[in-house]
Amino acid sequence: MKKVNTVAVVLKSINYKDSDKIYTLLSKDLGKISAIARGVRKISSRRAGNLDTLNLVKVGLSEGLGGMRQIDEVSGLNSFRKLKNDYALSTQCSYVVELLHKTTEEGGNAEAAFELLVKFLKIASRFPENVILAVRFFEIHYLALMGYGLNTESCLRCKSDLVKKGPELYLDSSRGGFICGDCSHHGLSFSTQTVGKLRELTENKLYKTDEKTLKDINTITSALIDEHFGIRIKSRELL
Repeated sequence: MKKVNTVAVVLKSINYKDSDKIYTLLSKDLGKISAIARGVRKISSRRAGNLDTLNLVKVGLSEGLGGMRQIDEVSGLNSFRKLKNDYALSTQCSYVVELLHKTTEEGGNAEAAFELLVKFLKIASRFPENVILAVRFFEIHYLALMGYGLNTESCLRCKSDLVKKGPELYLDSSRGGFICGDCSHHGLSFSTQTVGKLRELTENKLYKTDEKTLKDINTITSALIDEHFGIRIKSRELL
């Protein structure tokens, strides 16, 4: 493999042998990849700090022994230090990273997912008081990227405008949308206000949201993630 340079976010790392680490990176150009950094655990290594989880980095890669990519050079672009120095913020970010890592295959085109992750990290870093809303924003848009977009516009049955119906709307997680009270009274119910806030998130509008609505949106996104991915996300248990 020729030497290549790419921009990536560090998703995780594991120790390897005596002084190496294997990193999982979400790269703008190469998708999700694994690469080894040799000697990075030595006290004298200058690369270790640049390869912390959540860091946005520029890396130079080559093909090492056994065909595994090797990190030859790395420079930090953004460490998102504020997110790491606060337990509550770091826990929310750990959840986002784990969700993305467990639902993204190695290689392939992940440019949109990369851009979404960087956007989330920048929003959370700039507005830490709204980190929970930023997580819900990430979930909604990531689900859409993975082909599981949420219909917040019209009832799945009668096609009426959801926000004009009410007072309760019923989630159909398998079909990715809601059914108005005139058509059904089955399943989890949510207010038109909650669905309106979901619509704002899909339109990239992150307005201040009350705690009750945030909890309802969390219930919705959790149901969708469980329905479509069917995975256990350990860090979600800490939220």
